[in-house]
Amino acid sequence: MTALSSPQSTSAPTDPAAVPENTVDDEHRVPGGWRRAAVAVTGAIACLLPAVFTVNIARMLITGVESEHRFHQATGQGLLLTALWLGALVPLVRAGWAGRRPPLAAGLLHLAFVLIGAGCAAVAPGGGAPILMAVIAVPGALLWAALPQRPRLRTPVQIDPVLAPVALLAAAVFTPYAIDQIGLQDAATGYHAQNPHFFDMAWMTLTLTAAALLASALPAARRMVLWLALGALVTGAAGVAFGESTTWSLLVLCLGLAAGASAAVRHRVGWTR
Repeated sequence: MTALSSPQSTSAPTDPAAVPENTVDDEHRVPGGWRRAAVAVTGAIACLLPAVFTVNIARMLITGVESEHRFHQATGQGLLLTALWLGALVPLVRAGWAGRRPPLAAGLLHLAFVLIGAGCAAVAPGGGAPILMAVIAVPGALLWAALPQRPRLRTPVQIDPVLAPVALLAAAVFTPYAIDQIGLQDAATGYHAQNPHFFDMAWMTLTLTAAALLASALPAARRMVLWLALGALVTGAAGVAFGESTTWSLLVLCLGLAAGASAAVRHRVGWTR
């Protein structure tokens, strides 16, 4: 007689003891105590400077300190720039603490923020910009090293027909402006030589442009267009309120509205399509 044996199961063991410690799945790994402590320390160090800047510049804007620089305080020197800074760091820290893979948009925003800032500092090194970028880049790099999982940077590329025109419009509006600001920073003397507001404005606007371009090209990063919508609306409104060129400010406001409309369309049809 031929004995029939039951097939051996090849499924993964269901016994929790058989699952490797500190591993749940590819997107979630429960960090150990030392790893979590490393994320907490590096995240706190990386977030400390932008948090201090946010509080101090908000105080200056509210109380009227250096009121002739309110446009810069609301945008490149201050609140909008620190929003981009913290907007990249906080999702990385939260995901690292929980053991999740950080969202691609946060990783790309952080990389764009640091690399564009470093590039602007290289061509406009006045006012201590290279030192500032080193202070920003080193804690950021340590945070990335501490993360249990890093953003999945290898991702499909697919140009979005709704977001791409807005991204190109952002490049057309902000790139000449950033080049002009870099020229002003290199030629600055006195107060602006020590406080590189023009450098900040170039850095901020180019980062917003990069966010829009990445959103238009990468399905996993479509939501980055929201940064352009927010940034352009705030910059345009601040320009109108605080005496910048009316024509340029209104153009930036229109860019923000176009970015917001494109985000609404993309939301209706699905962000990742």
